[in-house]
Amino acid sequence: MRDHSLDLLKGVACVLMLLAHTQLQIDLPSKALTFLGSFAPILFFAVSGITANFQARKYPVTGIVITYTMIFLLGLSFAAIVVGDFWSAFEMDILQIIAVGVLVLYLVQRYLKPSPWFHLGAAVGVFALKLSTDGLSRDLWWMGYLKTVVLEPGNFVIIPWLFPFFLGMFCHLAPNRHNRWLAGAAILGLGLAQLAGVPLGIDNRWDMTIGYFLFSVLLTSGAFYVARRLPQDRIARVFPWLLWLGKYSLLFLYVHMGVIWLLRNYTQGVWDTYLVWPAVAAASLILMWMLPALLGALRVPTVMSRFPAWIGLLALVLAAPLVVPAGAPLVLTELALGLVFSLYYASMTQALKGLAWPLRQPVAGG
Repeated sequence: MRDHSLDLLKGVACVLMLLAHTQLQIDLPSKALTFLGSFAPILFFAVSGITANFQARKYPVTGIVITYTMIFLLGLSFAAIVVGDFWSAFEMDILQIIAVGVLVLYLVQRYLKPSPWFHLGAAVGVFALKLSTDGLSRDLWWMGYLKTVVLEPGNFVIIPWLFPFFLGMFCHLAPNRHNRWLAGAAILGLGLAQLAGVPLGIDNRWDMTIGYFLFSVLLTSGAFYVARRLPQDRIARVFPWLLWLGKYSLLFLYVHMGVIWLLRNYTQGVWDTYLVWPAVAAASLILMWMLPALLGALRVPTVMSRFPAWIGLLALVLAAPLVVPAGAPLVLTELALGLVFSLYYASMTQALKGLAWPLRQPVAGG
C-alpha cells in the first residue's frame, strides 16, 4: 500500500519546483514564492531517499547498484535539457544526486540498520564537511577529480547535497513528535545565529550557507510532521491532484522543464509575467495526461517492456550530444528520450532490482 504522505510531499515539491524553475521575480510576492521554490530539491530529495529503506529489506545489492547506475546515466537526458552537452562540461544534476543518494542510503540501511538518530547526525555531518572543505583551494591538482561531482562548485554535488537524503530518512523513521522538536531547534538555531551576527544567506543554495541549511531543516521537518499527522484517507480525499503529481513526479520533472524551455524561447508576453505560472502548470498537466495515450498508440510501452530497449535508449541518451547539433535539436532530442524514460522506468527497475550476483533470474516482486 502506498504511503499517501510521501506522495503528498512529492506533489508539494513539484509545485515548489515549478516556482523555482520559472524564476519569476517581478515584485515582492513573486520573489517570496520563488525563494520558497528554491527549497524544492530539499523536499524532493528528502522523500526520494526513503525508498531505500524498503529496498534494503527486499532487493540484493547487485540489482540496486545496476538500477541506480542506469538511472544516473539515463538522467543525463535531463541534464542535457538544462546545460546542453554534458560531455564537454559534466555536472551533477537532479537525477544524478538522487541515484547517488538512494544508493548510499540503501547501503546504510542494508548493512548498518542504524537508528533514526544516525541519519540526523549524518545529515549534520555532511553539511559540516561542506563547511570544513570550503577553505580548500579548488586549484589543487587533486581537486580536479572532486569538484563539480563531490565538492562545489557545481549544481547538485555530493557534498553537501547528500544531507537531505539522510534528513528525510530521519523525518520518516523517527517518532513524529521529533519532527516538531527538530523544527523548533532549527528556528532556535536561526535565531541564535542572527543574534551572533553570523551571515545567514538563507537564499544561497548553490554555495550552501548555514542559513539555507537550517531553513531546509525547518521546512523538511515541518512538512513531514504535517503530512504524517494527516490520516491517509483524508490525504486521498482532499489532495488528489498533489498525490497524482507525487506519483508521477519524474514525468513532471521532464514535462515542466520542456514547457518552460518552449515558453522561454518561443513565446512573447508570458515569460517574466504572472501568466507563466498558470501557463506552465496547465500545459504540464495536459501533456502528462496526454502522453501515455499518445505513446501507447505508438506501441512504445510494448517496446520498453523488453530490457534491450533500455540499453538502446541509454545509448541514444549518451550519443545525442556527440551527433545532434547543440541548441534546440539537442534539447528536444533529449527531452523526447527523457519522456520515454520517465514514463516507463518502472518496467526497467522491475527487471533489474531483483538481480543478484552471480547473475540469475530476478527475485519475485516489483
